[in-house]
Amino acid sequence: MISFSNKYSATVDAKGRIVLPAPFKKEMGDALEPQFVVEKDVYDRCLNIYPHATWLTKVENIMKRLNVDNPFHSKMLSRYYEDVVTVTMAENGRLNIPDEMLQHAGIIKEAVFTGQGTRMRLWDPSRHQASRLSDEEYTRLYRELLGGPMDNF
Repeated sequence: MISFSNKYSATVDAKGRIVLPAPFKKEMGDALEPQFVVEKDVYDRCLNIYPHATWLTKVENIMKRLNVDNPFHSKMLSRYYEDVVTVTMAENGRLNIPDEMLQHAGIIKEAVFTGQGTRMRLWDPSRHQASRLSDEEYTRLYRELLGGPMDNF
């Protein structure tokens, strides 16, 4: 199972191309595929990047919860799909992220990739820093949500 982790700096060229970090490509191993899905994050001003197969699983789970014949569900799905694009990775590992997506995340030249389990996140470095939990907040939430220190697992 793919599990992206850590943080990597990256540079976006003038055409919106960015190289996928080597550790993320290595994490995918034999499951590395040329297509990725980029979505605008609903809660943060960043982009979520999924290997295509992982995104299909996500959409399958979404569709289990929604009814396309329900007008409210249909409108939500329409909006969701408007904020998603499929991109193909070039042989050299570059992804060409559309300008609209980069603008949403505030990414101009410098970027930060972070791992979040089954997805990667792409941030403007200052937005990433501003969104991070402080050590105190992280400790408090870890205790509240997971019930104690890591050695309890």
